[in-house]
Amino acid sequence: MRIPFTTRGHDGEISVRVEPNDPAVSGHYLVAPGLDPAGFPVCTASLTFGGVGIDAILGWIQVVSSAGEVSVDLMPNLDGTDPFYTYGYLPTFFDAPANPDHSDGVWRADTFLVAVPDVIRSRRVVPVAGFTWGYELVGGRPVVLGVEELAVGEWAGHRELLGSRHPAWGFV
Repeated sequence: MRIPFTTRGHDGEISVRVEPNDPAVSGHYLVAPGLDPAGFPVCTASLTFGGVGIDAILGWIQVVSSAGEVSVDLMPNLDGTDPFYTYGYLPTFFDAPANPDHSDGVWRADTFLVAVPDVIRSRRVVPVAGFTWGYELVGGRPVVLGVEELAVGEWAGHRELLGSRHPAWGFV
């Protein structure tokens, strides 16, 4: 899927790919030795963007819904006070959730490309574009769900959660 966007006066495009995990090539063994992630989704979103340098510093924020709970998905080795899954120059988003121990149900992620308008001088985040993706466990086996573009307005539904989990940040 391709999602066009405009930010900081430049046009860009997100290229999103979600496919079933192939353990022989995914590297999943590095973070979960002994776990078989076969069939769970692997999501990669990369950017092409007309801006360069500081204009191209962006981030990704992901909100996950599963088993009636909603959470801000953070990389475990990054500072948990920041809301970003990743942040930097033309950041690529990558996630490979594999939860075979969960009960049957839907795991869904709303993933937003975001910008901090002044890059590093404030703690305000604005959405640029987004998509939703995930999987459903049926009989303990994963079924990859399709990717759908999210309207930027869907961000409003996550602002309260983001603000409560990351009170030092503002979510425009």
